[in-house]
Amino acid sequence: MDRIKQMPGISNTIFLAVVLISGSATAQGSLPACTGKNSSRWSACTGTLASGNTIRYSGEFLNGKKHGQGEEIIPKTNGSDRYLGQFREGRRHGRGIYYFANGNKYEGELVRDQFHGEGSFESPNGDRYVGQFRNGQFGGEGIYTFASGNVAQEGIFENGEFVRATKIQRRRIASDTTSQFNESSRLNPGALKALPERDAVAIIIGIESYKNLPPARFADSDARLFSEYAQRLLGVRPDKIRLLTDGDAGEIEIARAFRSWLMQNVNKGKTEVYIFYSGHGLPSDDGKSLYLLPHNADRDFIDKTAINQAELVGLTEATGAKNVTLFMDSCYSGQTRNGDALLANARPVVLKSKSSGYPSTFTVLTASAPDQISWSSDELGHGIFSYYLMKGMEGDADSNQDGRLTAGELHAYLLDKVNREAAMLNRKQQPQLAGDPEQILISR
Repeated sequence: MDRIKQMPGISNTIFLAVVLISGSATAQGSLPACTGKNSSRWSACTGTLASGNTIRYSGEFLNGKKHGQGEEIIPKTNGSDRYLGQFREGRRHGRGIYYFANGNKYEGELVRDQFHGEGSFESPNGDRYVGQFRNGQFGGEGIYTFASGNVAQEGIFENGEFVRATKIQRRRIASDTTSQFNESSRLNPGALKALPERDAVAIIIGIESYKNLPPARFADSDARLFSEYAQRLLGVRPDKIRLLTDGDAGEIEIARAFRSWLMQNVNKGKTEVYIFYSGHGLPSDDGKSLYLLPHNADRDFIDKTAINQAELVGLTEATGAKNVTLFMDSCYSGQTRNGDALLANARPVVLKSKSSGYPSTFTVLTASAPDQISWSSDELGHGIFSYYLMKGMEGDADSNQDGRLTAGELHAYLLDKVNREAAMLNRKQQPQLAGDPEQILISR
């Protein structure tokens, strides 16, 4: 046969007359129960949404949205579909199993409610496709097998159609790894013991959706989740965090945060400052300067709408803070997190900016070497650097287990984990450290 029947799409669930049942935890989760009737305020907790007497979602929440591990029931005309797996910002995203009311089953990776990545699709009659999916359809390398075990088609699929026969070599089959969600791999700030509050402030910026540029995938989620880690592990009070994401992270908003808010909230010689940035970056044409791109950056006026990183460093140093730690999940290669060109006319630039240019009170961890891309991962649902940064802060990076996480320990952990994860994508990414490796970032 020349064509595989297109799979039914998955539509978003719309809840009407929703009843909120807080305090119902999933079997997989270890987060506290959600409290209160306003689900828009539920964060880092487990709860249940129901319509009438029927549960529609039971699982984890973050910032008022389904986020983490959960189970969802999707009503259909012929019954109900059921999804068990990961969610991200209200959507089915990550690894999971989707059971159709008609008996079909998908097991594998999802991106924003669509089958996308590695997975398997099985019909009630036993026919099975194993391979790659793109936007809800067979797309990429795959093998379609009849219930008898005979291979019907093996090769390349596009838009649900078989287009070219080729021998499929080594594959990482999603169904081998996704049946049970790996609890230890989840970023779970709500389960962490909160450390004492300190004299500390944080500016946290994450820009995924740009007004005039390609998206920086997962950057918004990176920033929102890091704000939870800043509170629990860095001891920053919620009112001492300035969180700027997407449309709220324009050039003016970022400038106001550094020029006004930061100065007002730093006690000279006493306050510790943390800055987290996840989004696009670019070098100047001569390679001597590095720029961060705000939400409203314009590709035709980069020199006027980008923000010079050195300027932000200077403004931060001028506050007289006790010390400053920068976490930069950005690259300056002129490419996006999935390898596309950031600017159509971007030219390779040899960076001449040196890490020694940072003030002595600064510790800086960056996502990659100057000529490398800072990659994201559909499987992790984050930028690779951001994911392992937060995972390391949980305690995984404390190599000698003395309860004190140093910049050197965190860098060594990131260098190993990020490079390994990137290698799985046939990429190279090596995080960099500038500053004192003995600087203690977290003390338990």
